[in-house]
Amino acid sequence: MKQVNHRKLGKREEAIGKVLQQQNKRRENDIRLQAGIDVSVADIPIVHPTYTKVFYYQGGAVPKHETYAPSTGEPDTFERDENIEFEELLNSNDRFTAFIGYPGSGKTTLSKRLAKTEEYTCLYYKFMEMPIGEKVSFRKLIMDNIYPDLDDTTREDAWEWIKENQKSCLLLFDGLDQAEWSFKDKVPKVDYDTPQSVPILIANLCNKHFLPDIKLVFTSRPHSVITLPAPLRPDSTILLGDLPLDGMKELFYFYAGASADKLWNDLSRNAKIVFALCYNPLLLQLVIAAGLAPTTKFGKISTTTRVFATVLENLRCSDNAKHQDITLLIKQLSKLAYRATMRSSVIITRNDLRAVGLEPDQIQDIVVGIYAHFAAVSRVFDGHVKYYFAHQLYQEFFTAKFIVNELSTNAFEHLVSNELFSDERWSVIRRFVCGLLIDMMKDSSISKIAATGHEQRDGSCLTSLPFKRQDEQISLTQELAEEKIPSPDHQSSGFLSDIAEKRKIWIEALKSQLVRFEEMQYRDCSDDDNRRYISLLCELNESSSMAMFNMASLHFSRELDLSGLKLSSSEAAIFCDVLRKQQNELKLLNLMSCFSPGDVERLISAISEMPGKVKELDIVGNIIKDIPGPEFFARIEGRLYMAGCFENGRIFPNSSEKQKIQLALDQLHGSQLKVRVGDAILTSRKHC
Repeated sequence: MKQVNHRKLGKREEAIGKVLQQQNKRRENDIRLQAGIDVSVADIPIVHPTYTKVFYYQGGAVPKHETYAPSTGEPDTFERDENIEFEELLNSNDRFTAFIGYPGSGKTTLSKRLAKTEEYTCLYYKFMEMPIGEKVSFRKLIMDNIYPDLDDTTREDAWEWIKENQKSCLLLFDGLDQAEWSFKDKVPKVDYDTPQSVPILIANLCNKHFLPDIKLVFTSRPHSVITLPAPLRPDSTILLGDLPLDGMKELFYFYAGASADKLWNDLSRNAKIVFALCYNPLLLQLVIAAGLAPTTKFGKISTTTRVFATVLENLRCSDNAKHQDITLLIKQLSKLAYRATMRSSVIITRNDLRAVGLEPDQIQDIVVGIYAHFAAVSRVFDGHVKYYFAHQLYQEFFTAKFIVNELSTNAFEHLVSNELFSDERWSVIRRFVCGLLIDMMKDSSISKIAATGHEQRDGSCLTSLPFKRQDEQISLTQELAEEKIPSPDHQSSGFLSDIAEKRKIWIEALKSQLVRFEEMQYRDCSDDDNRRYISLLCELNESSSMAMFNMASLHFSRELDLSGLKLSSSEAAIFCDVLRKQQNELKLLNLMSCFSPGDVERLISAISEMPGKVKELDIVGNIIKDIPGPEFFARIEGRLYMAGCFENGRIFPNSSEKQKIQLALDQLHGSQLKVRVGDAILTSRKHC
């Protein structure tokens, strides 16, 4: 029998203990509040988003509707059968789990909570802290790079302990989407001590060549997990959804303090789209910061773009700003963000900062630094520090500002034609471009953010245009583009002319996208196409002018099949606002299982108010609270499918619900509507 060397075992246990102490020391100050919110991190209530197990990433083909669509934090409030509790996240027998979520959904917060689990010895890493452009061994990657203050013997003993105790260890890697490298389909097998590039080392870890019995966790935005080669995909994937209402409200009241009641009432009544953003933990902080800002008028905080612009305008009031006016650094920050985005990176070097005339202490509310200890990194990152925007949404906002304010007209047109609408990694940036270019230039209260940091005179560059029937159509594109932009005192006519030309290009691009979707046959539309269409409507919503919605309404498809496409609350609100304006007959509108229970009433109301009618409507699986009145059924001429729309998702209505449907049908005049609920068909008795 093999003898156990207790002395060696004791040294290794002591070594792993030192590693964990170093890890906890490095992470204890890692939580960063956004937008200058002044609360104690230790007092923040612990709330959890919904955790949903999804099955799209276990090898084989990945559905197109899972392609990258960055989020602006709009809530997804669906109840799902596969929801799991936080305490159950690590209980499965799966070796490799990916936690995916959109910007601000709480991936990093989750990873830090998992790192504190008592069930496993957890080692926590960030992909963005890994060395690039250098070959290292796997041991050096996860030991020397992260724990340089420990001596070689301690690191070696800790490494041996990990290999010997794999089943009780958890390796947690945060932010795969922030890695500056990608995986290849085929990777060579290497041993633990052979220096190799980081992608090859991580690939060997994913495919069980390294540490086959260890528990492995990645966090990422969805697009990076989708693009993993099949042999490297996780065994299970868990989606971080929105905060539940109770959890969101608890955080809201904690951050807003004494102003919580007033802010909650004002936003929930007057700015429903922005209020819906609060289900995202990051955007919750930003919305509150914008809502409580000294310059805020609640009617002005109506879009995501305005939330960010208001937050940035008021960062000058932050005690952490060291008297630096962030609004005077917009041009440099925008160039910095644009350059990083164009190289598909979130990492910023000291040289990048210097190239645009910035120093870290000038922008510490926006850009934060992390220490890269590994020796090889020092040759890449000056001063052992690399920087990144406090959240990727900041980078996307500033990238949009550069596109609007700094790109030449020709470069802007090229980007719009060849990049912005061809890749969904630009979707958040498109929303901000729409908000900045179409809407913000008219707003004197936050015009300094839309321009260069100075005040503008009052004026309006977009008026609310009346809806136009198709038989009276004039070019909304032309009408929008010909509106005059106010002339700020400090800006040249060349700048204004450039902005006006960009607005024409942008509006024409939006219109061409709408026309493309309008002309597509629903049978030819993939789930990805439908998701892009909803995303386009959300981008149009970043302009508060009804003219943009009018344009969307004029080019609404006559046959639209969104079946199974889950709409968030704000997406549902935007879609219903466009639907409400339909004057022409729609041949088909399939909205099966698209709406959460709280949003179905909005859909019913929109259809009831439509000037036009629908030949065939499918709302199967959308749970309605109350049976609609005759005004709803009067909008449908043909067939209505509504199985599973009743309490608890019942396929058939009970006797009372059936009676209400029949009563509504009996009040119709001249309609041949048939309502199918499961195997039953209800129709007006006048037409039996």
